[in-house]
Amino acid sequence: MHGQVSFATSNSGRSAFGWIALLVAGVAGAVTLLRETAPLLVRDWRTNSAEAEAIARAELGILGELPVDAYVVTALEGTAETEFRALLEPDSAAQERFARAPIGRTILAWRIAVYPPRARSQDWMYRARVARSGEVLELALRLPREQVGARLEAAEAERRAAEFLAGRGFDLGRYAPPQIKTQDLLARTDTTVRYRDREQLFGERLSYGVEVSFAGDRLAGFEHWSEDPRPADLDALIQPFTLVGNLRFFSLFLVLPLVGVVFVRRYHEGVVGVERGVRIVGLCLAVSVLFLLLVSRPSTQGWNFGTLSREQMTWIWGVQMLAVFFLPQALVSALSWSVGESLCRERWGGKLAAFDALFRRDWSNRTVALAALRGLALGAALAALLLLPSRLAPGTFGRVSTALHLGPWWESARVPGVALLLFLVLFTLYYELFGRLFLVPLLVRRFGVWGGGALAAVLTALIFWGPLAVVPIFGSMVSSLVFSTFLVWCFLRWDFLTSTLASFAAQALVSGLPFALADDPRLELSGYMTLLGAALPCLLSLRSLASEREFVYRYEEVPPHVRRIAERERQRVELETARNIQSSILPQLPDRLHGVELAHTYLPASEVGGDFYDVLALEDGRLAVAVGDVAGHGVSSGLVMSMAKSALAVQVSFDPRVESVFATLNRMVYQSARKRLLATLCYALLDPVRRELQFASAGHLFPYRVSADGRVEMLESVAYPLGVRPVIEVTSRLTCLEPGDVVFLCSDGLVEARREGSEEHFGFERIELVLARAAGNGASVFRDMVLAELERFAGAGPREDDLTLLVLRLPG
Repeated sequence: MHGQVSFATSNSGRSAFGWIALLVAGVAGAVTLLRETAPLLVRDWRTNSAEAEAIARAELGILGELPVDAYVVTALEGTAETEFRALLEPDSAAQERFARAPIGRTILAWRIAVYPPRARSQDWMYRARVARSGEVLELALRLPREQVGARLEAAEAERRAAEFLAGRGFDLGRYAPPQIKTQDLLARTDTTVRYRDREQLFGERLSYGVEVSFAGDRLAGFEHWSEDPRPADLDALIQPFTLVGNLRFFSLFLVLPLVGVVFVRRYHEGVVGVERGVRIVGLCLAVSVLFLLLVSRPSTQGWNFGTLSREQMTWIWGVQMLAVFFLPQALVSALSWSVGESLCRERWGGKLAAFDALFRRDWSNRTVALAALRGLALGAALAALLLLPSRLAPGTFGRVSTALHLGPWWESARVPGVALLLFLVLFTLYYELFGRLFLVPLLVRRFGVWGGGALAAVLTALIFWGPLAVVPIFGSMVSSLVFSTFLVWCFLRWDFLTSTLASFAAQALVSGLPFALADDPRLELSGYMTLLGAALPCLLSLRSLASEREFVYRYEEVPPHVRRIAERERQRVELETARNIQSSILPQLPDRLHGVELAHTYLPASEVGGDFYDVLALEDGRLAVAVGDVAGHGVSSGLVMSMAKSALAVQVSFDPRVESVFATLNRMVYQSARKRLLATLCYALLDPVRRELQFASAGHLFPYRVSADGRVEMLESVAYPLGVRPVIEVTSRLTCLEPGDVVFLCSDGLVEARREGSEEHFGFERIELVLARAAGNGASVFRDMVLAELERFAGAGPREDDLTLLVLRLPG
């Protein structure tokens, strides 16, 4: 490999205009389908986290004065239990009325908690819930249980509750007469006035309404409530999503050892690099720190680490997540790149071209531009495809959950678009580097393109899941499988940058569109930031679409491990070529020659073996039989073997006598093998009419004669191996055969075979025992019984030497 090396991508795909058309159609389809499949998610969203906090601060003043230097946490929270009951309702009209009812607005709302300075996580003082429309859904004051309060009579509690709700715009006519509950504490009695909504859209399956609470005689707030008489049914629906969430977290610690083991093995082979991996670790950790700074405060709401204050809880959680989650994730990403790069460069080097250029910040070439546009367009199409089943067949594939769709973590950040982009950078690198770059080539090598690709799609669907939360869990499973299958197809069809950007764009669209479609300007801007981030690689390289320049770099710029991969692949191709040539030289013997039944086996220990064999039919009715073994195995042995095999065929056609054949092959080996590479040979002339065998052996294993009644005789003949001396001295021997006799020849790969980790050899005794048991059978039975006994002894592990068997049986 000299001069310039080009890793240009294929230009056989769609034109740039075709990809742009697909991009426009995909975005339009995703917007339309999201509005239709998750209407509550994008409806009436007019309040961001900062505005919700300001509203809460103002309204909580009704309950009392907020503490100075309070620690305030604002998080977007979903009420999955209430929404799941609505999603199970087949009546779409009832679902629409529920979404517009007050209880429907509680499914996804801002939760604001106010803590006094140094208060623990569970010791909030004020709490509020603000709908995304800006409506206050809950106000709550929590007083210490020991604080004294006057008792409030039931009638007075009902009157004050009614006045409070009426003053907040509630139409009490839509509620049934209230129920009053009291709780006696040591120093006071707390009272709750609960109103049940008359419009129970789901009958007895869900009750809901509003309640006002008093701590003693002091107003303690109000909230919307809901109760399900069959919570076990909802638990059965929610539990799978909880399990999936835990699986996604803990799968990281299953993936890390797998990637680590493969990395260590290939690192010792010298075919993986670590420089790019170190840079990936650094990038992931830097992005992780920025992400945690944005999301730690709202994400830790509800967490409790003993005596830690709420503020300390934020920092401790952030440090722990960085150490126990994001650092291992960065390591998986880096190791997946190192291993996946080496696997890809062995057969799919072009799939890394655009990603290489992107990582080198070389954007101004057609390779990157086309891959970026293609990935963005395919990602938009994928986002629409994920939403389509819920639109066409909600009864089969379920509906998108508003409460579970957003998150984890980014939705409550002050600038959710930035947090979402950082999240997508981290997790897309993790998903794609492991799920596509590492897993697909690894499985394809073992199971083929179709089998390996399908298995990779299923595994990544189970480990990572997709970006949509669809209820029931079957819909999420289908969505996840579609997501992973589509990305595996993108990788196999095009390249790694295409699949990575398609994944990034699809997740950005599905997760960022709710912000972009919100009515709040800050949220809308945040959503557009996410979409712009997904399109950034395409925008930066767009002008290069018309360029003729592909990504190229010179040989001296190629990292050393990539050169080793290329060199090893070149050697593999050359060895495969040599093996094919050798296979074409070695004969495929017929079942019979001149009435003699034949069977044979040749198993090389490596790509190119040193054994050779042949059975040649002579014009006078005899057979010239040969089995040889060039010392060692590999290319050098294979070359000498090929020359010896060719010389044997020429000599036999000219003069088949035993002495002449040995003289010619000895001279060829002696003159050709400069390093005195020795060879052994057993050669015989078999006359099936006279039933005579004339033979000699030069350093090779002696042939066996096996009679029909089970007698096994070793036919001895001693001489130096070929190539030891310029002239070989060989004395042929003659033995008489009987009808049905078998002549068995083999190489030392049979005798010296042994179990892995053992020094015990297969040996001559086992050969003679199995030959005696096979007596009276055909030649193929002899061969098969010997091979079966060998497998029982040595197992199916790698062979240390070439193995050749040749069996000849005289007519009975």
